[in-house]
Amino acid sequence: MDKIVICVDRDDDIKRKTGIKGPIIGIDRNIEVANSLALADPEDTDVNAMFSAIKIAKELNTEVVTLTGNKSVGVISDMEISRQLDEVVDKFKPEGVILVTDGAEDEQIIPIIESRAKIISVKTAIVRQSQELERAYFKITQFIKEVEDDANLARLVFGIPGLVLILIAIGGIFGIMLLAMNIILAIIGIYLLIKGFGYEEEFFSKASEFINSLSVEKVSTWTYVISSLIIILAGIYGYQEMVNRDIPINDNTVDDELDSAIAFIQGSIGLLLASVVIAIIGMMIDDHRTKKYLNVRRDIVLIAFVVLVAITIGSGADYYWAMRSLGQEKIANFTISVFIAIMMFLFVVKFTEYMFIEEIEMKKNLEDKFRGREVFDADGNRIGRVSKVLLDGSDFVGFKVGRKRILKDRIISDKNKIIVNIPG
Repeated sequence: MDKIVICVDRDDDIKRKTGIKGPIIGIDRNIEVANSLALADPEDTDVNAMFSAIKIAKELNTEVVTLTGNKSVGVISDMEISRQLDEVVDKFKPEGVILVTDGAEDEQIIPIIESRAKIISVKTAIVRQSQELERAYFKITQFIKEVEDDANLARLVFGIPGLVLILIAIGGIFGIMLLAMNIILAIIGIYLLIKGFGYEEEFFSKASEFINSLSVEKVSTWTYVISSLIIILAGIYGYQEMVNRDIPINDNTVDDELDSAIAFIQGSIGLLLASVVIAIIGMMIDDHRTKKYLNVRRDIVLIAFVVLVAITIGSGADYYWAMRSLGQEKIANFTISVFIAIMMFLFVVKFTEYMFIEEIEMKKNLEDKFRGREVFDADGNRIGRVSKVLLDGSDFVGFKVGRKRILKDRIISDKNKIIVNIPG
């Protein structure tokens, strides 16, 4: 045959949405599959590409073939396309190929096709959108994907700007007129920091779990309410401390901003500590009731850590005012307070480690069982290695492969190799 028309679905939308595998050969068969795909997802651009390929094949009175890749776009999908392409070339032995795609991403397989047959023409099926806009969008999304896949690059691109925005927000957080702007900057900065260090999916998953866990039957729900009220009260006390020290609140000089911050902290730190401790105690009671004893240990250590932070901040504020207001340095008091707080924290860590030694051992065994092992999908395609084991106390929840969370209900087998079911 002198030429054939080839349509490419690199990310395998066809199989995921219709269950039909490639290669799809013949005009009638392609029409049938295109109709099935259109019914499954009318907005899928592969529908346009398939009908465009069918139209060209009819006009040239030749064959049309649709090749499908894999949802794991990249090496795995290109290997599958290469396999199907070899099958098609062996069957038709074409002198030339007319390639039809739905955009810039599918055009990346051009070198694969050129290694097996001469490409006569390339047709990109673009419907009601700018081709240059799509190419720009593809390049941007590819860049973001590459950044997310590279942990070091993600920290640079997302983490550093996030940290900068947080520092800017903290630096001006007590300027009353700029409060809203600083809060927005802080939120954006925190999000970029979370994304940069690869905790985006985990953060939103935890946030969703927290919201779903709220119930009037849980002690923690009520302690969260009490803590929220105490935080509001802490803000009032912090503001009152600023007023008592006669600090010009609307003066944006560096000294007054710093004085305002220290005064606010000194006036509110005790109540803020109480609010956090009350919230954690509610979590601890619920964890004990559900026999999540390793979470109880976490809660105890968290309380010790919060106390350490509060003592450090409170002592630091006292030291600041001692130098600024009294002209005296009380560095010894600050050092002794922080040292005692650190010793208490380390004691709590070691003591709870002894108390919960069995649960800690169970956790370690689960981590040793999964960490670093290869993970495959149901079709035998390698997904990657287990980078982190997800636990709720000492109960196994799932694991992470790179940045992807895979929960335990997706695990098909964990014997000789880990096989998981990844939804399309």
